Amino acid sequence: MHYITVLVEGFDPQKLLSLCLKEGIALWNIHIRSDLEMTLKLEAKDWKKFMRLKGNRYRVTILSEKGIKPLLKRAFSNKTALIGVALFIFLIYFQSLFISEIRIYGYKSYTEREIREKLKYAGLYEGCSKSIDLDKVEIDMYKQFEDLSWIGIELKGNLAEVTIVEGTKPIPIVDKEQPCHIVAAKEGYIEKTIAREGKGVVEKGDFVREGDLLITGMIPIEDKTYTQDPENPGYRYVHADGEVYAKTIYRFVYYQEKEELHKDLTGREMPGFSIRIGDLTFNSADIFRPFNSAIYEETVLINTVRPFPIEFATNKQKEVKLRKQTRDHKDIEKRAKQQLREAIKEYIPESAQILNNSLKFSEEENIIEVVIMVEALEDIGKKIIFKPAIESEEGNSELGESTE
Repeated sequence: MHYITVLVEGFDPQKLLSLCLKEGIALWNIHIRSDLEMTLKLEAKDWKKFMRLKGNRYRVTILSEKGIKPLLKRAFSNKTALIGVALFIFLIYFQSLFISEIRIYGYKSYTEREIREKLKYAGLYEGCSKSIDLDKVEIDMYKQFEDLSWIGIELKGNLAEVTIVEGTKPIPIVDKEQPCHIVAAKEGYIEKTIAREGKGVVEKGDFVREGDLLITGMIPIEDKTYTQDPENPGYRYVHADGEVYAKTIYRFVYYQEKEELHKDLTGREMPGFSIRIGDLTFNSADIFRPFNSAIYEETVLINTVRPFPIEFATNKQKEVKLRKQTRDHKDIEKRAKQQLREAIKEYIPESAQILNNSLKFSEEENIIEVVIMVEALEDIGKKIIFKPAIESEEGNSELGESTE
């Protein structure tokens, strides 16, 4: 509704009221101040008719206008206010395009920091676009965490809720009520056998391969009350238990560069800056590259995700001269020992005892081959269930085995 408050000045204002009443012009809030002036309100649609009726006898002054139309008119006439409103609406819309917070639920063995790093590698981080392919992020997370059973990502406004369910590595369990053997899980030289149940069939120094029998759960019955057939002795079947320690050999091959690249600073620099607003990025270093070879250094000054992601940083391109230098044996050996520690940590069980290790170096053109040999003492036994022999009428027996 659009209405106008006016001041009417002139002789006999009641006559004007009567004319408006005859013409059907709605008037309200009529205040007669004196015999010469009054104030009243009328709708804007009756304004032209009202002005025709008042003629030259009365002077009309508009005191105020109320309603949506005058409000919009005033708003659009004020350019500063209009720009401010438009900018506010744009900021609200722009903010809604990005993820400003990530909450993670369900983790146990992993830390939240580890999960956030993996999510960022997959493309999900605070400040990223909401248009990101969440299915692709989930697939990448499954690849990065082998024991991840399930992951779900749900967007709630600018909030991303990540729920994970960690899987448990299945531990093979052999029913203690069932007869079983202990066999070699890998090859090695037997060092010690501890047979708590069953009978050991290997001696110290024996070389065994994967699957060879170490402790048997099939024990011959030695009954002296009657004469047994030596070719078909009776057996009792037990659940073999114990440890079989063997010396195992691990072999790893790594490669190193024979020459290393050195970067010598020349002292020349090119300053610059970078700015990121949402997915839009500008970096002066991408445009101005005055040096053939340079080291890039960046210092982040502003990094925020609220109300929308903004990052501002200064940077420097430092010119360097490249030169190759042959590495000395001490440096190569130092790196090889580091590779040795990494191999032990990644591939050798924590329960194993490291007995000895050796490094062998060989040069091939510009490559140095490093062969690492590690001797470890570990329990190599694993249990397998077997089916007890079934005695036939002829006295023969059949034995079947199943591995768990």
